[in-house]
Amino acid sequence: MKKLFLSFGVALALSGFAQAKTPPEVLKPYKAYRVALKAGDAELARKHAYSAWQKAEEFIGASQTTGDLAQNFADITHKQKDKRREEAYRRSVELSSYYGADASNISLQRQIQLAEYHRQINQADKMLNVAKNAVTFATENGLESSTFVGEAYTLQADYYARKGNHEKTRETAAAALATFETANDGIVTAQPILASLYSGFGNEGQNNTMEAALDYQKVMESIDGKLDRDHPLAAQALGRWSHMRSRLHSEGTLEEAEQKGLCKCWPYDKPRNESLKPIERIAPKMPRKAYRSGYSIVEFDLDDTGKVINPEVLTSWPEDIFEKSTLRALEKWQYTARTAEESDSDRQDLLVTLRYKLKDSSGNLIH
Repeated sequence: MKKLFLSFGVALALSGFAQAKTPPEVLKPYKAYRVALKAGDAELARKHAYSAWQKAEEFIGASQTTGDLAQNFADITHKQKDKRREEAYRRSVELSSYYGADASNISLQRQIQLAEYHRQINQADKMLNVAKNAVTFATENGLESSTFVGEAYTLQADYYARKGNHEKTRETAAAALATFETANDGIVTAQPILASLYSGFGNEGQNNTMEAALDYQKVMESIDGKLDRDHPLAAQALGRWSHMRSRLHSEGTLEEAEQKGLCKCWPYDKPRNESLKPIERIAPKMPRKAYRSGYSIVEFDLDDTGKVINPEVLTSWPEDIFEKSTLRALEKWQYTARTAEESDSDRQDLLVTLRYKLKDSSGNLIH
């Protein structure tokens, strides 16, 4: 069973046998909502969806239908900060009790959707509060192994990652992954991928480099072939994995990490000369338009004097932010001059990752 989308459930209920029980004052704006939705007029659809919910409150009162219509309005008001949307989610949670045997599951799902709404509009404290309450609710109702509980823990990990609390990020991400591992409700969700990413953040922040690298690699493997390399999630995981790999190399533990499963993934999947040492590396300037931390992975050659030539940015994240700054910095880099023992291939296809760290006013890294 895939995750429910309740707005579709409402459409079925109100277009079929329930019409005889639904007041015309409610059906009229609901049908207008359906027409607007089919025509692609999102603003008009939201207007009629809200009217249908309000009419249900007036002519039906507390009921499953009213809760569904509240949820329907909240769902189609996508990624918009709207007090009415929060009110709609809270009302739909309240009216979940009308679902009988499914009441607890429906309530838990709707609580997660409310927390997701707070995440979307950057209300982190509200997101955390709702996510914690959802876990408590699940425990009280015997739903500890629900996929939605895993999502609640993932949202908590999101919060702690934003706050730079590495220990709590790692702890809640681990709880999320453990819950997803044991869940048997058949609900499909992408949240385990995010939980692995947050686990990487937590491990990286606590200097557990090898564990962080494997966490980021899990993200990369989960989305391989499903998302393009320049997708924000894929690009971010690759950048953090690459940085951890470089750190393991400098610590002398790369071989040990590879024995534990660290792959030679792209772009490290071909032999390269690791012996060349830089004489001077000029740090790149943080672009003014940068709004979060990121990276660029660059492949380049060296001429006989040690000057960088043919630089190519293989991938960069966020896209179109750091490429120019990266290439300008490499123009000033200097490596050792060519020795008699070196061949042309020894000075070709070198690889380096430039990482840009942007922090907030409290010193926390802006991921």
